[in-house]
Amino acid sequence: MIGGLLKQLLRASRDIPTEVYEAFQKSMDQLAGRGLRLPELIELFQAVLRSFDRVFMCIDALDECLVEHRIQLLRSLCKIMENSKGLRLFLTGRPHIPEEASKYLMIPAVVLNIQPSHDDITRYLAQKLDDDPNPELMNDGLRAEIMMTIPRAFSKT
Repeated sequence: MIGGLLKQLLRASRDIPTEVYEAFQKSMDQLAGRGLRLPELIELFQAVLRSFDRVFMCIDALDECLVEHRIQLLRSLCKIMENSKGLRLFLTGRPHIPEEASKYLMIPAVVLNIQPSHDDITRYLAQKLDDDPNPELMNDGLRAEIMMTIPRAFSKT
């Protein structure tokens, strides 16, 4: 994931830092183009970040990463942030993510709890049911039960 984020950052950069170009050339020259390892990617990430005054990075649905990958990502981001004062992270995920992020990033986090309203859930469900590819499997009673039960169970407003 760090490699993918680095590619996005390089696309936004006006110039590719010499050390990034040289590192990629070196990796391509090695047997079977081994590719860059995580410590190398972290160093290159920091080098590219130095060419920006401020970078806002959004990682959505962090909770959908496998735990071991998520921990490695958070630890890597922590290392990147140590020497990149202009980097600002915006992470989204389920309620357990802020505590986990604070633990591995070792920085205080501002947490915003966003809860869908009853109306939000009702509109979403109605749209999904209207777009059902198998409408013949749904009857009026089942639709009404879905539209009543799910919004009540998942909304707090």
